[in-house]
Amino acid sequence: MAVWLRFDVMKASHVVSAAALAAPALVWLGIHAHSPEVRSWQLGKGERARIANLGVRIHGKGEVVVVLLAGLASSERFWGRAYDVLGQHARVLAIEPIGFGASIHHPALRATVDADVHVDAVLATLRALGVHTNPVVIVGHSMGASLALRVGARHSPTRAVVAFDAPLYRSVDEASDRIRHMGWFEALLAQGPLAERVCQWMCHNRTVARGVAIAISPGLPVAVARDSVEHTWSGYIAGFDSLVRDPGWSDALGDLAARNVPVHLVDGEKDPVQVPGRAEELERTHPNITVTRLPGGHRLPLSDPERCASIVRSVLSEYAISTEGDVRPYPLEV
Repeated sequence: MAVWLRFDVMKASHVVSAAALAAPALVWLGIHAHSPEVRSWQLGKGERARIANLGVRIHGKGEVVVVLLAGLASSERFWGRAYDVLGQHARVLAIEPIGFGASIHHPALRATVDADVHVDAVLATLRALGVHTNPVVIVGHSMGASLALRVGARHSPTRAVVAFDAPLYRSVDEASDRIRHMGWFEALLAQGPLAERVCQWMCHNRTVARGVAIAISPGLPVAVARDSVEHTWSGYIAGFDSLVRDPGWSDALGDLAARNVPVHLVDGEKDPVQVPGRAEELERTHPNITVTRLPGGHRLPLSDPERCASIVRSVLSEYAISTEGDVRPYPLEV
């Protein structure tokens, strides 16, 4: 009897241990299965290549070009299948900015990378593809939205800019304050010595880092979470300092306003990154700016891709193509 009792106890302990080990995986699977961002995302189509040292995914056809710029610690895969619809009306280039995704080892990182270097890299890609004189709508998310404003300001064929969740900060202190609103963990890993050490560890343990990124981000599509570690510290901090914390977006908006290029600022109603009232203030002072608020947080193009793709498609229809799909006769110099 005592032997059987000990056996039952041991068997029960093994069951409890197995359940304890399985619990985290079950929790992860539950969160992952019910995440709107996971359920609405599928891999976008197109040919992937390195053009002028930047990673690019290309699909669609037409005279009009749509440029999709990924955000900080992201890749072109962020723009999933919902954005394939844009290829029915334009040639779509999903570009990974310097330092991220397939652009992780861009030669520019051997020296100082400022906002102008980021813009130069995007324009070099357009030239290499032979579309630098085509009418273009430039779209970006977060850091990529800040870059989109700067590219549009420098690139005269730009017909419109769509900026999702753009970080529009007027000082380094303001940027640091808004990043703290994202939470202590995000703020801790956004900048500083600890962030640098973590990033350097990822560089030396890339395979393990991908697994960790997936494990701690059950609400993200696996491919998107995995790509979040595809950068180096030099690439990450260059993008963060020159495109997130730098207030050069203000001059870019001024240049776009002078040319009357429409700018659409699209933000999540619960986005902690945004400065409250900043977008509306800019809309009041810049006739070319339109502000749209959507339910959601800081990853609108991922959490609500159908609506975000619809906004870009509407902008295309209004500023770049006619209802028959033909290019409107815009002058190439504005």
